[in-house]
Amino acid sequence: MALKFCVFTSLWLFLNSIESKAQDSITVDYLLDKIETQQLKRNNFFIDGVFPSYISASKKFKTRKKDNTIFYNTLISYVLKDNYSKLNSQQKTICDSIILRSERALKYFKNQNRNTYNFWRTDTATRFHYSWWLPIFEGRNSLPDDMDDTVLGLVMNNENKDSAEALHELMQSYINKNPPLKTTYKFYKNESAYSTWFGKRFHVVFDISVLCNVLSFVQQNNLQWTKADSASLHHIIQTIQRNDIVKHPTFVSPYYANTSIILYHLARLMSVKPIAALDNIKPQLIEIANERLQLSNNIFEKMMLSSALLKWNQQPQQLNINANNFKEVELNNLPFFIGNIPSYFKQPFKEGFINLRLLMYNHYCPAWNDCLLLEYFLISKK
Repeated sequence: MALKFCVFTSLWLFLNSIESKAQDSITVDYLLDKIETQQLKRNNFFIDGVFPSYISASKKFKTRKKDNTIFYNTLISYVLKDNYSKLNSQQKTICDSIILRSERALKYFKNQNRNTYNFWRTDTATRFHYSWWLPIFEGRNSLPDDMDDTVLGLVMNNENKDSAEALHELMQSYINKNPPLKTTYKFYKNESAYSTWFGKRFHVVFDISVLCNVLSFVQQNNLQWTKADSASLHHIIQTIQRNDIVKHPTFVSPYYANTSIILYHLARLMSVKPIAALDNIKPQLIEIANERLQLSNNIFEKMMLSSALLKWNQQPQQLNINANNFKEVELNNLPFFIGNIPSYFKQPFKEGFINLRLLMYNHYCPAWNDCLLLEYFLISKK
């Protein structure tokens, strides 16, 4: 009897060991399948190929208010392309199909007159997606095209060098050309950085996470740096040195509005290729990230911080993300992106609204959270 028990125990331990190792090997496959499955959802609301996303006025994940946006497709495609070499041939085939479907959906969000993209669809008139009582934002031109969707859209769409140079030239017209800028702190009012928006009638709004995406685009395409690029980098560095990325993240990055998410964008920019001015302050960024990592109880936030540290060639403690806590990542209440209406307002009116968190709408996309987890697994095992 004792011998049978020992044999059974040994077999059980052996099988569990195999299962544990198999789990490590299928994690990437599982996440890719989760991402692709969400993209293939069929219903009467979401455009084919668009990842389902949702808007919530409270800081809590909800699926009640659906949202058609190309934003998360561009983000997911960026990560898949950035980590493509780490995948096997079968996984690359799945990535190719995800990216191809995203490219097909991109046409619904492209400006009809130029090579820029919008957060919401441009092929049909739409209402402003937040509050019915904001009629000023209703109609086809409810929101201008934005830098984020445009530069990420070009990366996703494999635009050629000529297209990148033409876009870069266009971007030079959408900077803070008439200082002092009244939508930011007085210290930054004379910066000539890029605005988030392409809208001529929209106030210039600085967001350092958006600027990180813009400069990543410049670096990836080996474009000649302009005065606006240098001014944008200077603005980013100033917000770090003044510690505003910690003290006032919602103000210096109104559409991402979280120190950990800002750090993730900085690490992604710095991983494209070295930028000396940022490398010089990397120890400060690493210190902030480690402090946040120790203080945070949110597994999603800890994952983004760990990914940032890994991109900075640090070795944070491995996170234990498994079937038991996976949903805490996928359906996390921390929004990666925020629709921040007060960001357009002038000071001090703007600061009052932001401090009270009025007219701020949280965006959620489970597939994007899955993709961030996929990225973490891939870069933590290199």
